[in-house]
Amino acid sequence: MIGPQNVLVFLLLLLGFVGATWWQYRAGNLALRLVAAFCAFLAAALFGIAAVNRYYGYYQGWTDIYRDMAEESGSSGRGVPEVKAFSAGYPNAHGQSMAGGRLVNVRMNGRTSGLVRQLLVYLPPQYFDPAYAAYRFPAVELLHGSPGTPTDWTRHIPAPQTLAQAVRERLAAPVVLVMPDISGGRRLSGQCLDAKDGPHDETFLTRDVPDYVAGSLRVRPPGDGWGLAGYSEGGYCAANLALRHTRTYGVAAVLSGYFQPLPTNRTPDGRRDPFAGDRRVRDQNTPMRALERMAAGAHLPLFWLASGSQAAGDTSAARGFAGLLRAHRQVAPLTVLKGSGHDFRTWRNALRPMFQWMTEHLTGGSGTGPAPSPTRVPRAAGGHLTGASPANQGPRTVLGR
Repeated sequence: MIGPQNVLVFLLLLLGFVGATWWQYRAGNLALRLVAAFCAFLAAALFGIAAVNRYYGYYQGWTDIYRDMAEESGSSGRGVPEVKAFSAGYPNAHGQSMAGGRLVNVRMNGRTSGLVRQLLVYLPPQYFDPAYAAYRFPAVELLHGSPGTPTDWTRHIPAPQTLAQAVRERLAAPVVLVMPDISGGRRLSGQCLDAKDGPHDETFLTRDVPDYVAGSLRVRPPGDGWGLAGYSEGGYCAANLALRHTRTYGVAAVLSGYFQPLPTNRTPDGRRDPFAGDRRVRDQNTPMRALERMAAGAHLPLFWLASGSQAAGDTSAARGFAGLLRAHRQVAPLTVLKGSGHDFRTWRNALRPMFQWMTEHLTGGSGTGPAPSPTRVPRAAGGHLTGASPANQGPRTVLGR
């Protein structure tokens, strides 16, 4: 089926604009000329929208557009059956089938933050395999961008499907994917911060979510068995939170992220400075400054970075961050995706190498019970180095599609 990014759609819109313009020129009746002018304007506007969609790679199918329009005011876990809480043993009946496993939508009460938000959790098929009955799975917490919701990880960036395929090809190991609502609304932007006089997003994401998931499912406790990843605003969140909670996450992946907070957040009351003018707190939430001020030899999560080759600013920022990591004797792999920019195309293509790298390092953490041997993951290309790395060795750059 022809999708919204197909060239034929652009040709039809162009023909519609030309036809409506010709009709306006030929029509003698004023009313018909106004109708023709409106049709020409509509075709031009739709052409512009389609061009933006093609550039960012957002909507891949017509159903994506319909769901966004029809369910804009719905929950952040829209389309996924909601369960009240995880139950002991977690029966197969809960959630919906996805990529051979189960996708579950839970409305979670944050005990420490006081926030009530949606949480999507993907349980891989191995979670229900008797061979894994004594195994506690690593977890990867995925942070969406803004505007966005957790379902972006299942619709626009198919994380469960990509992980399942990589596991089948023995390029990655099975993990539980945890996809929280980071801001409380599709159009809101909180940058995963504990805002002064505002919601405590950081507390929700780094304490409430890991504690709830690890206490309800066969998932490892926060620490070396937990990973954190995000794109765009979620990429900033991943970098910032991983550095602020070095004992909660063992690895972190930053996809087209930025490394210093934006001046304001988008709240229901308008734009606000999340730090209320406190420069000291802002610096504490600036990953570049945080790395500069950390003592040599400080315990850090391992980082993996990615950007699109056409987003020079993203790549430059990632290289700067990787350079500061080298001062802490860590060489972070940097994957630059050829032919894409700050868009969903980049983030979709980054998932497979990201999962390969993350699960290689996460599965090395302590857990209860061994994983069956067929899930052993080969060492990923462009791995990290810690300890005595050569001073002139930079981040590894991988070009791909």
